[in-house]
Amino acid sequence: TLLILNVSLIYAESPGSFRGKETHGFGFGIEGTGLAGSLFYDYAINSDMQIHAIASSGGISRASWTATLSSANTLIGATLRYFPSENYGFFVGGGGGMLSASQSLKKSIYCSSSKAETVTECSGKAGTSISGSTDSTYSGIGLWGDFGWQGYDGYYFTIGAKAGTSMKLSEDDKTDEAIDVYDHKSATKSDWDNIKSPTGLIMSFGWHF
Repeated sequence: TLLILNVSLIYAESPGSFRGKETHGFGFGIEGTGLAGSLFYDYAINSDMQIHAIASSGGISRASWTATLSSANTLIGATLRYFPSENYGFFVGGGGGMLSASQSLKKSIYCSSSKAETVTECSGKAGTSISGSTDSTYSGIGLWGDFGWQGYDGYYFTIGAKAGTSMKLSEDDKTDEAIDVYDHKSATKSDWDNIKSPTGLIMSFGWHF
C-alpha cells in the first residue's frame, strides 16, 4: 500500500498540467458585491495563464418598518489570471468589464412634533404621515484585481477575493433626496457607493474539459 501511495504521489499530475490539458472550464458560484451569483467560462492559454470570463448579478437589501432599500448591480467582464507555479493552485489576476447598478428606496414616516422641528420634509406637517421614494441608476467600466486558489482534476473549486473600482459613464444619483431620518440617508449613500464597485468574494465550482 505504501509503495502504491508513494508511486502515485511521485507521478501525480500537477495543477498546471491539468490547466494545460483541459483547456476549457465552465461553472457557477458567487463573485462580486453583495454575494453576487455568477456564471463563468475559463480558457487556459497554457499551464500558467488563464482567461476568466464572468457574468454576475448581485444586490444589497435592507428593510425596516418605515423603509425598504434595495441596491443591485450587474457585471460582465473578464480577468487574466497568472498561476506562478504549476505545482500549486494559487493565482493573481487583473481585469475589467461593464458594470451597471440601480437602487430603490421607499419610505414612509409619521411626523411627530419633534420630527416637525428636525426633519425638513416634516416641517409644518406635525401629526401627519409622509412618504417618498428615490430611484438611482449608474453605468460604468469596472476595473479590478483578484487573487485566490483554484483546485483541479476535471472539476475544480475557486476561492478568493477581488478588489477594484469603476469609472462612471453615466449616473442619475438621487440619494440626496432620501428623507434624512434615523440612519436611512447615510445607509442609502453607503449602499450606493458599494454597489457601484466590483469588489467582493469569489467562491465558485466548475468543470474542466
